[in-house]
Amino acid sequence: MAPKFFKQIQIKNFRCFDFLKVENLTRINLIGGDNNVGKTAFLEALEISARAIDPVTYAISLRDNISRRQHSYSQNLNEFDIVTYKKNNLCIQSNSSNVSLEIKGVDQTTVTNITDEENIFDDNLFIELNVNSNSKTLPYNRFIDIINRKDQTFVHSSNHTTKNINFISPANLDERHLSELYGKIVDLGMFAEINNFLNSFDPRIESLLIRPTEQSSTFKIKLKDKNVPVLLSSMGGGLNRYIAIVCSIWKSRDGQLYIDEIENGIHYTKYDKMWKIIFDTSSQANCQIFAVTHSKECIESFSRVAELFDHENMKYLNLSRKVDSDKIVVTVLDSLRLTEHFALGMDIR
Repeated sequence: MAPKFFKQIQIKNFRCFDFLKVENLTRINLIGGDNNVGKTAFLEALEISARAIDPVTYAISLRDNISRRQHSYSQNLNEFDIVTYKKNNLCIQSNSSNVSLEIKGVDQTTVTNITDEENIFDDNLFIELNVNSNSKTLPYNRFIDIINRKDQTFVHSSNHTTKNINFISPANLDERHLSELYGKIVDLGMFAEINNFLNSFDPRIESLLIRPTEQSSTFKIKLKDKNVPVLLSSMGGGLNRYIAIVCSIWKSRDGQLYIDEIENGIHYTKYDKMWKIIFDTSSQANCQIFAVTHSKECIESFSRVAELFDHENMKYLNLSRKVDSDKIVVTVLDSLRLTEHFALGMDIR
């Protein structure tokens, strides 16, 4: 089941957002703004909404989001921190889906005014998961066990998967995850295309190779001036990230890809090449992309390349806080207005 592209989204009581509405989204969307203004949280709200086909996949998307952010895949000690502080419900509405969550008491009324001191693991508390017209109510304790991977029976009850929705974290991917992404390239028979992409990134590169080992496999790079392939890890973090982005776009074919801190490890002189590849590949793969950046040079490159290749299918979203209320707001700019901002010397970050 291929998800529809997001055109607009409304977020209520999700993490740092009391309320945020964003319209005019398109195929490629770059998000900027100050630190701690909710750029990553915005990506997460989109990803959770896209992956939620039913209450089960909704619970899975919440679990995976928390595990990734809290770095606790193996510890099983996740804290449920999705709902805005002291709020007991959230709602994410878009043109393609409507997901919500409510914490309820034993009489099925929404619980209000839960404080830090109260024990929210009370047996009288329940959580209601809603995806469009499909609803499921669970004891709150069981829901926390699902989040912590202690209860697998619930998540195994869904027949739906959303493999064409992927999230790239700021850190370089380990080779196990990179192999999973590259598997889609193998399935599509796109070895030559990937090698051409890598050569455009670094002209010394001839091809990407996988060297099987007894327990797993490792990536190697065949360079034009060397007879023996070298380890991918010896080529620097930028190439790892570049491969991850390109492979993830194809793995997200007819779906969505979310990239946090897209510029990490990539030298600013490579930004134009990176964006050109992203514009071209996302169009071929029919993939909607949301990416976060902290780099002014990356935003300038995004605007510059969009003007040359695909300005009708890009938006820049700037998140900021109102000085008087601390409320998070968004400004959406297309490439023409983005260029005007640069011409006037304005800092669009």
